Order: sequence, then C-alpha cells, then structure tokens
Amino acid sequence: MKKPHILVIDDEPDIRHLIGDILEDEDYEVSTADSAAAAHQARHECRHDLILLDIWMPDVDGISLLKEFKQQNTGVTIVMMSGHGTIETAVEATRSGASDFIEKPLSMAKLLRAVELAIE
Repeated sequence: MKKPHILVIDDEPDIRHLIGDILEDEDYEVSTADSAAAAHQARHECRHDLILLDIWMPDVDGISLLKEFKQQNTGVTIVMMSGHGTIETAVEATRSGASDFIEKPLSMAKLLRAVELAIE
C-alpha cells in the first residue's frame, strides 16, 4: 500500500523539520516548502494526499495559497496551521476550503489526529 504523501509549507525551518520528522516516524512520505514559490514547484512535482499550510508566510499568505490550490484542484485536502490564529482566521480558512485548523505550538497528538482525520 502506498504511503500517504504530505506537503508541509512553512517558512520556519524548525517547524518544517519537526513536522517532517514526526510524520516520517509515523510512516508518511513528506515533502517541504519554505515559500509560495517552493510550494508551487512541489505541487507540480508530485500529487500530495494532504497539505499542511502555514497561514503567515513572508511572500504570500496561506489563505491566498489555500484559495489558489483549491481553485486548481477542489479535491486537495489542506490543513491550516498558525501560531497567531484568531477565530476569524480559522473561520476564513474553513470557508475557503481548509479541512482543519491547528494552532502552534503544535502538540504531536493534535498534529497526528488532524493528519489522520484529513487523510481519511
């Protein structure tokens, strides 16, 4: 059986590496991107079963990327992440097509639960 492939998009290297390590330990295949440009490149290179997307990015905000990815492929599953999340942001993300919203700092249990639910 093919391992689910997850794309982690976050401008913070520590977060990308931490999430990548946790997910790889759980037997997921992981790609990472540190910017919108890198995310676009990764999206063209392979099909991802799930995208974990940070809301606050330096070049393009995560909500704009979420909307763009959903326009390109309505079936793509995206979970938003934020260390500065507000209820308004979470609502906007959900209305724009995010399947879930998780807050940083990420707890391993919350992260894995959100990933499991999103991939189901």
